[in-house]
Amino acid sequence: MDDGDRQLDAHLQAFERPPYDLTVGPGRESDNRQFGELLERLRWKAGISRADAAAKLGFSSEYLRLIEVGKRTPALGQVPKFLDAYGADGEIEGVQPGGERPDLIVIDPLNDEPVVVEFISRIREARRIALDGPPDEVDGQVDPGQPKRRPHDRPSAIRAVELGMVVSLLTQADDSTLRKIREILEGEIDHPGRASSR
Repeated sequence: MDDGDRQLDAHLQAFERPPYDLTVGPGRESDNRQFGELLERLRWKAGISRADAAAKLGFSSEYLRLIEVGKRTPALGQVPKFLDAYGADGEIEGVQPGGERPDLIVIDPLNDEPVVVEFISRIREARRIALDGPPDEVDGQVDPGQPKRRPHDRPSAIRAVELGMVVSLLTQADDSTLRKIREILEGEIDHPGRASSR
């Protein structure tokens, strides 16, 4: 590979994934704090008190404070509520000219510059694994006890979206509902077709 090929390869890799300003979620303390500060600036620009904002968002004032100081991070699904409550300019999962689809682009009121944010969460990571399948190798070693993954073993895009929606709904369900859903799914797996007639 010559220098021209290396430069082209580096250039293409740079466009495979959008350049994120912040990556928020578990284990991302610095970015979580900066994102919380950004949300706080959006609230200030809107002229809304923390108590009023929390009421609009359906949070306690203390939970909103924890978000604004970076101790908690809202899920991507909650971000539209923030944008609406604060009248903020932002776009969620919008396709960009290069084909990228960042989770969030929001205008920082401090400098009127766009901030590109990626959200990571256990649910989203589980969804990615469902789409991509488990890795064939761990530290360069193939697990001989596991069959080699093939591309057609992955769920279809429609199925992956359905799985994501179900996971999102399950996170909001109470314990009784979760038990009922588990019973239905176990019945469907043990006796296909029978559980769907309930």
